[in-house]
Amino acid sequence: MLSRDPFTCTPVCRVQIRIEELASPVGPAGDAVHVPLRITGGRVIGLGTEKCIVGGADIAVMNADENLVHNGTCVVADPQGNTILWYDGASQAEEGAYDDLLDGTLPPKIRSRLCIRIASTNPEWRSFNRRPLLGVGFFDGPAGELEFVILSLAEQGALN
Repeated sequence: MLSRDPFTCTPVCRVQIRIEELASPVGPAGDAVHVPLRITGGRVIGLGTEKCIVGGADIAVMNADENLVHNGTCVVADPQGNTILWYDGASQAEEGAYDDLLDGTLPPKIRSRLCIRIASTNPEWRSFNRRPLLGVGFFDGPAGELEFVILSLAEQGALN
């Protein structure tokens, strides 16, 4: 059942992830090509002091409809407590991106819509452990970037 109350999205921080291909794409397997990506670093800006992303992985799947589906995990390092950040969702590429990927070329800058989950004991992050979070941004394969803003979703008029 959908709520009739409006929702608000509050920006939490900006995540900039550096990505490189871990291995050549796997497939096609059916109508999908699997793309193993290594997260080599990055940063988180806007939630306390700037934090470093120290590593992780993203196994993306490019479907024949040019929809690149991410499933990634990375570690955000912080002396007050590290954070594990999971993301999954889609980046919609232009027509021909599936065939380009078969030839070894990742899609250029495309929009991304992600679901975000966080696990942390860090005081700056702890309140987000069980909150619904969204990520909106872009993926740029040739530049090796996945960048998104994390938004905290809140229902207006929610019961306390």
